[in-house]
Amino acid sequence: MFVLIQMSSDGPNHNEFDFEFLGNTTGEPYIVQTNIYVNGVGNREQRLNLWFDPTTEFHTYSILWSKRSVV
Repeated sequence: MFVLIQMSSDGPNHNEFDFEFLGNTTGEPYIVQTNIYVNGVGNREQRLNLWFDPTTEFHTYSILWSKRSVV
């Protein structure tokens, strides 16, 4: 399983959020990898082990992105 969710503004100095759900080896936790770009600069990758199996049922994820915050 591999799912990429990407939200981005336009231009060379764009702002962007990346969320990637990475596949796994049987028995290993699923991993979500995130990265944030601010003014076109990334290098903020993080990987987090999920506490649930995202393939067992449908999930809805929401992000509120404004000029002042991300929730």
